[in-house]
Amino acid sequence: MKKDLILITAHCPTQEKRKILLDLVNGLQPIRKDFDVMVVSHTPVTFDVQERVVWSIYDQDNELLKDWRHQNQPWFAPTDDKIIQSIFFGSGNTYLTLHKQLITGYAMARSFGYETIQCVEYDAYFCDFTEFYENVKALKEFDAVLYMKGDMRHDSLQFGIGNFHAAKISSLPEKIFKYNREEILKEIEDSDSRTTEKRTQDLYSMNGNRVLFKNHELLMQNGNILRLVDFHKGEFEMQWAVPYYEPTSDTVDFIVWNEASEKPANVSVIVNETDLHTFKDVHKFNWTCKTLGNINDIRSITILVNNKLKNHIVIKEEDRELFKETNRAYYK
Repeated sequence: MKKDLILITAHCPTQEKRKILLDLVNGLQPIRKDFDVMVVSHTPVTFDVQERVVWSIYDQDNELLKDWRHQNQPWFAPTDDKIIQSIFFGSGNTYLTLHKQLITGYAMARSFGYETIQCVEYDAYFCDFTEFYENVKALKEFDAVLYMKGDMRHDSLQFGIGNFHAAKISSLPEKIFKYNREEILKEIEDSDSRTTEKRTQDLYSMNGNRVLFKNHELLMQNGNILRLVDFHKGEFEMQWAVPYYEPTSDTVDFIVWNEASEKPANVSVIVNETDLHTFKDVHKFNWTCKTLGNINDIRSITILVNNKLKNHIVIKEEDRELFKETNRAYYK
């Protein structure tokens, strides 16, 4: 009988990230008697990782989606009655490339007779393996396991977390084993929530499948760590420096929320390559907003965070309504 499978999805273009992957794989060695380990990566897998796993798959295709229609829309609630959504939170959507990795893992697991699969992103470390074993037991009764975060005011995740989940291979819908780029892009365009987590939860729940939802704090016990790397930040310590449409005034406003950086943030915003707006010394967990101008007068927005270029946004006339739809404030 085949062992249960742990799938690690990875993208490690730097020495630091390659070390994080190696540390994860080394940390899993004590349970190799019960679990096989597979790495599916969009960067080449080093030999020291390869010799410590059963499967090592390199896929050079790492398509990052840039079209506005395909972006996730995280939200931030600066006040109890106002929610701001923006597609300019990160540097692109990994929806397509991450699901290609998962599809590769699911298909290989089915082909080689594994009964269960537990999917982990590479930027994690485990010293306590309780949940791996508990999930194998749970999947005898349930079809999938997802972990949920608690009710956090500034957390946009409404679905099971994407960096750890598990499923019974025989229960998965046929759709989950096949990669069709155009079909997946159409899914994104038709979805209100363009997140990988939403697609995973939808697929795991298809055909009346039973999903066990657990508190993600169970994964964080006894020294375990998840999400050592925040992909969306890139080289920036903070992400929330974004423009959005303010429907009450028909303007483009700009919000800076220092959600992570220990150092005070300085943000410069250049509108139409001439008008400069500055946000100085925004301390951690503080936020501030300014109006940039009427929506119809703005053609470009250049954003610098601590003197580094974060984004250059060009708003063409034909894209103005799409900008308003995908970056805006909502009121309760």
